[in-house]
Amino acid sequence: MDEHLAAAQAPLTAGWAAETTRIVIQMMLALLLALMVAAISWQVGSRYLFDSPSLLSEEFLRFSLVWLGFLGAGACFFGAYHMNLPMLGEILSPRGATVLAHVNALINILFGVILIWGGWKSIAVNGATVSPMLQIQMGIILSVIIICGLLIVFTQLGVIRRRLSQDGQGLAPLAQAVGALGIVSVLIWLIWKSAWLNAAVDSNLELTSTIVLFLVATVLLILGAPIAIGLAMAGVLTLGLQLDMPRILPTVGETMFNGLDSFGFLALPFFILAGNIMNATGLARRLIDLAMLLGGRFPGSLWHTNVLANMLFGTLSGSGIAAASAIGGIIAPVAREKGYDMAMTTAVNAASAPAGMLIPPSGALIVYSLITGGSASIIALFMAGYLPGIIMGVSVMIWAWWYAKKNGYEADAVRPTRSEAIRTVLRALPSMLLVIIVIAGILGGAFTAIEGSGVAVIYALVLGVIYRALSLERLYTILVDTALMTGSILFLIACSTMMMWAMTFASIPETVASLLSLVADNKFMVLLIINIVLLIVGIPMDMAPAMLIFTPIFYPIVTQLGVDPVHFGIIMVYNLAMGIVTPPVGTVLFVACAISGERIGAVTKPLLPIFALQIAGLLLITYVPAISLALPRLFGL
Repeated sequence: MDEHLAAAQAPLTAGWAAETTRIVIQMMLALLLALMVAAISWQVGSRYLFDSPSLLSEEFLRFSLVWLGFLGAGACFFGAYHMNLPMLGEILSPRGATVLAHVNALINILFGVILIWGGWKSIAVNGATVSPMLQIQMGIILSVIIICGLLIVFTQLGVIRRRLSQDGQGLAPLAQAVGALGIVSVLIWLIWKSAWLNAAVDSNLELTSTIVLFLVATVLLILGAPIAIGLAMAGVLTLGLQLDMPRILPTVGETMFNGLDSFGFLALPFFILAGNIMNATGLARRLIDLAMLLGGRFPGSLWHTNVLANMLFGTLSGSGIAAASAIGGIIAPVAREKGYDMAMTTAVNAASAPAGMLIPPSGALIVYSLITGGSASIIALFMAGYLPGIIMGVSVMIWAWWYAKKNGYEADAVRPTRSEAIRTVLRALPSMLLVIIVIAGILGGAFTAIEGSGVAVIYALVLGVIYRALSLERLYTILVDTALMTGSILFLIACSTMMMWAMTFASIPETVASLLSLVADNKFMVLLIINIVLLIVGIPMDMAPAMLIFTPIFYPIVTQLGVDPVHFGIIMVYNLAMGIVTPPVGTVLFVACAISGERIGAVTKPLLPIFALQIAGLLLITYVPAISLALPRLFGL
């Protein structure tokens, strides 16, 4: 997600009003996140001072998280920060791309209007209710739904106005977009009222709902609509097969609100914030120096350094893209200077970057835990991720070692002295202690996983101050960046609530289970099919939306077959981590190629044997559960 950060900061909308609104919203987000850090600090402190967490701060944090999600999501529409699949727009002519951009802006406006309407209805019904601890009227808290809808409408109208003034094509593309959406709307209405669709719903509701859900979501994603909105609209239309739209639409905002109103989601913004502080202050760079010390002992030393650095850096950033960008930016110039094969260098960087996403603290594992309703605890998933993450990284190192030996690459001739090595380890130790303190504290019962995320932020802030690497201006930038990143993820989770509701209401997981049973009749074949599906899905789709879509479908199936929830979570994350590197649309691969200047076609060849080893590792993890479950069981999790 980090590659969108610059785009998010550069507004798509034009004009003084839009820029002022963007700045004000970002200031509100930074202040809100700072207050949340203060509240989680008090939450942790009260556990020790009063032997009980504060219920007041817990309620404040819950509602602040919802505001961070909706307000951050609205702010993301000022830029190109929401995840989408822009494949169709890239192959159309300039005029066609303009028409498509207008279509997507109009779809976003429609969703914004639905949020405004739904928020208004929610306030009318629940607005007078008072929260138990803070004693605030729920109308004030629910108003963020309307604010988010207004921001979406405002920004997208600005996008349309900017395109009309800059593309020189006049109103024709906008008129074509309006006409196309009008025709599609009429067709949808006619189909919805048709006798044959009603007959299909009556005779086979589950299968019909499954087809409608995935068809609508696929069409919207192909058009390039934000993935979050695509999931929500697919859920709404699927529910429309059984319920009247006037009953569904007013509930969209409140359903999304309830989808985020969970104390467990707090781990996401705090771990992201801790990683961003470590990255922005240069504290994570100390881990790279440690990786260079360790990797220099092997043939093709820069490649091994790259892999180890990605694994260490990924534990702090939680992002494969951030790891590929930061580590690749350091390794690539040195590799070119030393005459390394740059296609192989790029492949090594791309394939190893997601390994850190399995090694805790991992945002993907947190999301999976929350989707499963805590059936797989966050700390159990954290412990389960260590060995699979190492397997993913070691798979790259095995091929790098073989390739280096075959082509005459040697280990570093100049070895650091003992004093230099000790100095490097000591410099990296404070950064490494962040992960050690958090994991040890959670395992030892000193704090919960949510409080552990707050401890990580406090620790990162203290280090930043001690090393004089954290000014107020830099801290403000970090807070804004974290709020935008978190907002896009939380909005995706909130919108996926509509899809999950539709899937549950229409018994879609059961339908998929029945279809799978026609193809395979045992656990091993079912897991193989799921692995294949996830590997394919992971190519065009980012990890977060893929998990939000497919976890509710596959989770009930595999648990009925006796697969441990923690084990399956690792299988999912490993699969989807490979997907973000797979050509032709792997985001991490794009970043790695952009940094090194290599073509994707040239990098694909050295990637293939790495993928073969990683797939072998995936099968090993899939069919030997002990690899994932050994550490959780060792610690009684």
